[in-house]
Amino acid sequence: MRQNHKKLFLIVSLALITLLSACQPKWEIQLAEANEILGNIQYKDVVEYIEKSDKELQTIPLGQFLYNSDYTLIDQVTLITESNDSGSFNWDSIAADAAISAEGEILINGEGYQPATINVEPSPLADTIEYSIMDIAPTVAQMMDLPGLPDAVGSARISNTGDYEHAVMILLDGVQYEKLQSLVNAGEMPFFERFDTIEQGITVFPPVTTSSTAAFLTGAPPQANGVFGYGYRSTELTTLFDVAVEAGKTVKAVEGYGLAFNLRNADVTLSGDLDNNGYTNDNVFENSMEVIQTEMPDLLYIHFHDVDDMGHEFGPNSEEYETALIQVGGHLAEIYDALPQNTFIVIFADHGMHTTNEGGNHGTLMSLDMIIPILFFSK
Repeated sequence: MRQNHKKLFLIVSLALITLLSACQPKWEIQLAEANEILGNIQYKDVVEYIEKSDKELQTIPLGQFLYNSDYTLIDQVTLITESNDSGSFNWDSIAADAAISAEGEILINGEGYQPATINVEPSPLADTIEYSIMDIAPTVAQMMDLPGLPDAVGSARISNTGDYEHAVMILLDGVQYEKLQSLVNAGEMPFFERFDTIEQGITVFPPVTTSSTAAFLTGAPPQANGVFGYGYRSTELTTLFDVAVEAGKTVKAVEGYGLAFNLRNADVTLSGDLDNNGYTNDNVFENSMEVIQTEMPDLLYIHFHDVDDMGHEFGPNSEEYETALIQVGGHLAEIYDALPQNTFIVIFADHGMHTTNEGGNHGTLMSLDMIIPILFFSK
């Protein structure tokens, strides 16, 4: 009998050890700044992102976990092994390729590393940028004297309550801040010359239209609104459009060829390429002008797509990209002139753009993708 008790005790003990082992992380990489440990990346974190993806993934961008640890702009990362061997990398040069596997291996440009610690050196620029894409909805809500968004972590960037009759949100898809500023400095963008400063803002990660749209409509980050990139087209959180309609306001949206994201509670016009010239901005502009001149709503959202399209095909330093940006600047000038008095306006990008061998792209935790222009002003 005693022998049976011993066997039972051994079985239970082994089961408990197995259970406890299963609950422990299989590996852990510490995150440090100035060699001070501030956080970590664990096995379960990577597996969670792999499992919830709608694609079959073997790795997750390392930038995802750095962003989750509140890093948005980074100068350098240093990988340190258990034996204190280390290798340093300029972050923006590897951001598009740096990934982490479920085995805890860091992959950079095809090379594998097994660090115990990643030391992160933030960019000094991060401390100088005050605006966030998540500030847009709270600011517009305050200017329209609407109730606050319940899940917003962004802040209203203008202290007074505007109580404007109308508000207009104009999204310039894929506009790289540096390129916009350089064209303004060169005298190619006269509409923007009226502003003393084009504010720099930070978008969310991944810097793609779906995640960015959820962020600027809810004022909340992807971890809260549930939109983690491509493949996510809606959020269950309360949006600016929801709050406006509940307050009795009219909301209209003028889009290009399709909806990247569900614009719930907005009366949507899809412009498409009606004249078959290969572009949608001209049609978006015409439809926007018609709305303004015939049925101006309380809240109007306008989405220009062509700059992003030209960026993907030709790159942000191309003549095609610059031409699209200059053309949309002309559209903005005419839209501004047509808007009624007592209108609050925000012009912004959802993400930036960086150069690739094939043209251009975005979606990485590099400064060219993460920094966006944001302008709040009124008429």
